[in-house]
Amino acid sequence: MKLGLLLVAVAVVLGGLIGTLVVRDPGYVLISYGDMALETSLWFALITLAFVYLAVRLVFWILARSGQSTGRLGSWLRTRKGRQARQQTVQGLLLMAEGQWADARKILVASAKEVGTPLINYLSAARAAHELGDSAGRDELLRRAHESTPGSRFAVGLTQAELQMDGGQWEQSLATLLELKSNAPRHPQVLVMLCQVYQQLADWQPLIELLGEVKKRRIYDDEAFHALQRSAWLGRLGQADGDATAVWERIPKELKRQQDLVAAYASALVAGGAVEEAEVLVRGVLQQDWNDDLVALYGRIVGSNPERQMLAAESWLKERPNDPILLLALGRISLMNGEWAKAREYFETSLRLQRSPEVYGELGRLCVALGDSERGGEYLVQATVALPELPMPEGSVRQERGAQA
Repeated sequence: MKLGLLLVAVAVVLGGLIGTLVVRDPGYVLISYGDMALETSLWFALITLAFVYLAVRLVFWILARSGQSTGRLGSWLRTRKGRQARQQTVQGLLLMAEGQWADARKILVASAKEVGTPLINYLSAARAAHELGDSAGRDELLRRAHESTPGSRFAVGLTQAELQMDGGQWEQSLATLLELKSNAPRHPQVLVMLCQVYQQLADWQPLIELLGEVKKRRIYDDEAFHALQRSAWLGRLGQADGDATAVWERIPKELKRQQDLVAAYASALVAGGAVEEAEVLVRGVLQQDWNDDLVALYGRIVGSNPERQMLAAESWLKERPNDPILLLALGRISLMNGEWAKAREYFETSLRLQRSPEVYGELGRLCVALGDSERGGEYLVQATVALPELPMPEGSVRQERGAQA
């Protein structure tokens, strides 16, 4: 209050002094430019300058406030668009969860440019396109996802490989995963997906080469890893093409005791022409550890010494007189030795113990070859499996028909 009175008093005193000066001597100002001249008093000129100065300041102040208002308006509009885009993204994700792929894709793509994380929109839209069967659209959306977010190349590539696998595009997914592996050789998910792709492609050698890294990273538990390892070596033995022994030598020792691998190795030996080696291998394993699959395989190996096979199999029969698989093998080995009656007896005994398509087939074609066509035909009707090529009684045209059955 006192300050206000003081300011008023100062203003009154200054006004009085200025008024006195104006009355005593108004002054003179002349402004001349070319043929033009402007005359006025000093005090009027000063007052005019003061008003001009204040007017200029006012204009600049108005312009500044106007710019701030425009900025606030732009900011408000951007905030509003961002909020709407986020709401649309949530709506699109909900539609994805409901399986409404076309609507989800449309909404997610439309709102991608206005959200702060367009990568999520494009990746989700790519999944929707994949579900719609639009591979080209899927790949285009994945490209946009990569371009929208720096540093997203690996995540986008992983998603692409996953969708390619889901669509059965195994070669394409393999190419994608190999590129990812070159950038991240030890990434667990890449290694897992590569194992799956190699299995689907039956590309066993690269899978075997990958097993060391998989084991080192402990990606699988022990049981799952051993199952994968066994599957890989079984597949590789099935593709041995004459190098079965070389493949077998590379198999870890703990796997060589597994009889399914022994059976695969023996089958590969037979396929490669090493029949004697296969016979010795299977006979040696069966003398130590009994296995039905190996027994069945032993009956299919047509070696150069069928008498030795007969002696070995009959020695096993003493301990397992009611084993239908061993009896089937003995019947086949009897055919290799040309003992038709004994073969028929073994087949009939096996059939009484267990009715299997293989026994029906063997007994049926033997009966036909021996001239018992009626009974042989009854047996062959129930034979639904392929039979190995084995010696049959000669002198019957029906033999060939029975063998083909």
